[in-house]
Amino acid sequence: MAGGSALAAGCWLLAAVERGDDDAALELLYDATADDLAGDDAVALLAAAARAGRQELVDHLVVWNVDVTRPWYGGVDPVTWAAENGRYWVLRALLSRSRDPLSSDSPHRRALRTAQEALASGVGAGSEPPPAHRAVITDLEAELGVHHSPDELMARALVHADPDHDDWFASVSHLGLRTSRETFDWALEAAQDTSNLDRRRFGLDTMEYLSIAFSLDVEQEHDTELPFAREAEDFLRPLLNSEQDPRTLAIVIGAFTSYSSADTDTVAAILAHADHADPRVRGTVSTMLHTNTAEHEEALAALARLADDSTPTIRANALSGLATSALDTPELRAVFAAHLADPYFDARLEAAAGLALRDDERGLPALDKIRSGTKNMNSPGWGRLCDIHHLLRVRAEAAETTAQGR
Repeated sequence: MAGGSALAAGCWLLAAVERGDDDAALELLYDATADDLAGDDAVALLAAAARAGRQELVDHLVVWNVDVTRPWYGGVDPVTWAAENGRYWVLRALLSRSRDPLSSDSPHRRALRTAQEALASGVGAGSEPPPAHRAVITDLEAELGVHHSPDELMARALVHADPDHDDWFASVSHLGLRTSRETFDWALEAAQDTSNLDRRRFGLDTMEYLSIAFSLDVEQEHDTELPFAREAEDFLRPLLNSEQDPRTLAIVIGAFTSYSSADTDTVAAILAHADHADPRVRGTVSTMLHTNTAEHEEALAALARLADDSTPTIRANALSGLATSALDTPELRAVFAAHLADPYFDARLEAAAGLALRDDERGLPALDKIRSGTKNMNSPGWGRLCDIHHLLRVRAEAAETTAQGR
């Protein structure tokens, strides 16, 4: 790290991790040298990041070749510790560069045995949030070629029955990769089980994950239907009006939009929930009203309202949808200008982008101010700033070409 010793760099990184400042830690890590991330200091940093649950930082350290096989203080093996404690994302990061999981002495096999033993002995029972031993087991078994029935994977997810828990995510994401008629029918049947809310949620969530995999599997033109799209729409559309549970409704909206074409009817169907009392529902709507639906007049009006939502991520999603729309009115510019000082960074960035993309004189200075606070590609907003810069350059080149052709 320029201007400082390896010891100083390690201390700065460790201090950032301990105070929970992931952005600062990632920025410092970008400028670190091989010497900064070698030896005992690097091992201590990896241990601190893992214990604090900073999986993104753990992932970056692993990419930087920090040795995940070196024991932490007290002789603790990193992989064994993560598996035993059910730290799903940390373990994924630790194993991300491991080779040959099928070998008899692979860390994957060791982690699987450890997670199974921890689950059987009740390690972490009663803690909040509960450890994700089942997610760890599901992932590692799949890596090792062991695949379970949809009923078994759902049973693992429903132990905690929390769609935000890693056990749920691991089960539904692995099922979502099984792009077959059989899996779709299973998910649809589960989603129709009105006697069990958790089972119904899981079936609906699986349907949405399947739609994502279908879209990757099918080489399609813009208007090509996904497999089973009509069956999915026919089932999901009535639920948009009848579903009373907010969390389930949010899943329904996501699944319905994933299978439907972005036409006027689809937009109208989800717009009915743009002002829902539950932020999960509003958040899903703000995400689904993306660029190719934003020319819909009522969609733009809804996004303008959501841009003032009390939930920061909803404001940012809505401002992003507005920024990339084709509309340019004084009212829309006023929405962007009102958020140039938004306390949420992503909302400020999208507001500045919205003005800059409309050649408003307030846009570029606001973007330049945000850009001046970025240090490297690990800084918040770096990727989005690059995207916006590309859009501005393309527009400028198009305008120049048009002017030359006159």
